[in-house]
Amino acid sequence: MSRRLQIILLAFVALAGLRVFLIYRVRNAPAPAPKAAQPNPNFSADDYVVPTQVHSSDLKSAKEDLGGKTVWVKAGNQVSYYPYAGGRVDFKHAAGLLPPLEKLAIANVVQASAPDAKSEEVAPGVRVRAQQVMVVFHPAGEDKTYAAPIGGSRGGDYTFYINETFFFEDPHQLYKHWPQDIWNAIDQHQVKPGMNELQVALAIGAGVPQGSGDFGNRTLRFDNNGHPVNVTFERNRVTEVHSTGS
Repeated sequence: MSRRLQIILLAFVALAGLRVFLIYRVRNAPAPAPKAAQPNPNFSADDYVVPTQVHSSDLKSAKEDLGGKTVWVKAGNQVSYYPYAGGRVDFKHAAGLLPPLEKLAIANVVQASAPDAKSEEVAPGVRVRAQQVMVVFHPAGEDKTYAAPIGGSRGGDYTFYINETFFFEDPHQLYKHWPQDIWNAIDQHQVKPGMNELQVALAIGAGVPQGSGDFGNRTLRFDNNGHPVNVTFERNRVTEVHSTGS
């Protein structure tokens, strides 16, 4: 009986020792190397670019957000601009459309009513005339002053589309991962095979879908400041460019 007890005790001691050894090994084992983050195949480098935005709510905040700033035109060939002199916007003589990626020095933000602006009733017996909120600016290398709309107001209620109109950083730096030949085409307002939708938009402005198709797999018509073209994309790359005439 005594010998059996000794054998049982030895067995328990051996098991206890094995357990202590296993615990020690687990606790002192080197930590596993973290797994490298796998790139998401649904995202490109462009998706990780986050341009600066402003959140103006009225004329005062728009002046604070934009006054003295340098911006680059994001909405190329879409926004009309007008001569500005003596504190007045010459709405009757549009100077043209803001060119894509044009560099502008903003001097001020003002409100102005176009000659054809109609008054609206905002409360019983109270009518106000709709006004446009305009940036006053100098194009790079020019002394002339112009104004372009960035929003509007009706009875003190403001709507802005500043972030849709301008970049607040040089796009060449925001998208510095693009090849130089792509940037050469953009700066010359040209479209070449291999460009994606964003690159084409920065080169010649916004496009209008022609028929069906999802982003990156469709045909878009670009007015291109009076020189319209149809551009076909497959897998978000230009495959065909056709001039459509004026």
